[in-house]
Amino acid sequence: MSLSRNMLRGILPQEIGNLKNLIELNVGSNSLIGPIPSALGSLTNLSNLDLSSNKLSGKIPSQIASMENLTSLDLSNNNIKGSIPGEITKLSRLDYLDLSSNKLSGPVPFSNEQLSSMSIVRLSPNKGLCGGNFLDLPSCDTTKPATLFVEIFLPLAIVLSVIVFACLLLAKRKYKKPKLEERATNNIDVFSIWNYDGRIVFEDLIRATEDFDIRYCVGTGGYGSVYKAQLPNGKVFALKKLHTSEELAFIKSFQNEAQVLSQVLHRNIVKLYGYCLHRKCMFLIYEYMERGSLFCNLHNNEEAVELDWAKRVNIVKAMAHALAYLHHDCSPSIIHRDISSNNILLNSKLEAFVADFGTARLLHADSSNRTLLAGTYGYIAPGLPL
Repeated sequence: MSLSRNMLRGILPQEIGNLKNLIELNVGSNSLIGPIPSALGSLTNLSNLDLSSNKLSGKIPSQIASMENLTSLDLSNNNIKGSIPGEITKLSRLDYLDLSSNKLSGPVPFSNEQLSSMSIVRLSPNKGLCGGNFLDLPSCDTTKPATLFVEIFLPLAIVLSVIVFACLLLAKRKYKKPKLEERATNNIDVFSIWNYDGRIVFEDLIRATEDFDIRYCVGTGGYGSVYKAQLPNGKVFALKKLHTSEELAFIKSFQNEAQVLSQVLHRNIVKLYGYCLHRKCMFLIYEYMERGSLFCNLHNNEEAVELDWAKRVNIVKAMAHALAYLHHDCSPSIIHRDISSNNILLNSKLEAFVADFGTARLLHADSSNRTLLAGTYGYIAPGLPL
């Protein structure tokens, strides 16, 4: 049963547990509220449960562990709190798990062996979760502070912190001019990371690409080039660096893409981790897509063979879901304006992601639909130039 994107409101009733023969339940991308009904545990034949992109709250019911045939569980983009119940590890057939963009906390109960056996696991962002490097999450600290520390040393630490803060404030006023000069020397205006739980340092990115050496370039577009950057911890990112230019169009494209992608979070839209706004260098930090663009895969004889018709249909479905999300679920709506095979990226599992929002437009409800012509020739809607 698929009821996604139907503007449904209200709560999920407990009576839904009476549908014993249900195999799939998809009510994603609606406006459902309230807790997840524990009666879902009665749906023992269910293999796919999708409650994503709603406004559900409360905790994950432990009764979900009774759904012994469940292979796909998507609770992403809600307001779910509390810990992940340990009973959920009993779902031996689970292959797809997405709990991202909630308010979960505490340790992840799955073992590394269980997680590695799943095709897709998405747990970030959830600021309160912990689980170690295997999940790109902070390690769980099980130690408890001693009573002596809480009662004696903690107040002392607070007093010392106030004193240190006051000293730093005075020092900042006294040495304000040298600090400004140091900032001008470094030439870094903004380096912002907001969608990554680990640590990304500007110098590491520059070092990983040897200051954007051509050897690390994996693609070039109208507004910039894309570089592959592998950090010392093994993580790989894609850096979209704008071509060196003082023209307003390039700067506007950069700011537009950062603004748009900071607002969206969808499984089929390439993830933006942050950006760097430098006086001589501007780049966006993306999730790296191993297989590159759909265009390159279709025009490579060996890679095109892997894209059988079933996979191509899945790519079309993924793009339809992503565009529906941009057009109907974002507020204000987002119009990409340049969907082409060059702007559809594939990961190692040939899953498709929309990319390159340099020409995207935010469409407010009271705004006109008329706009300047933008996009790749051959892919522009036929009626747009009229």
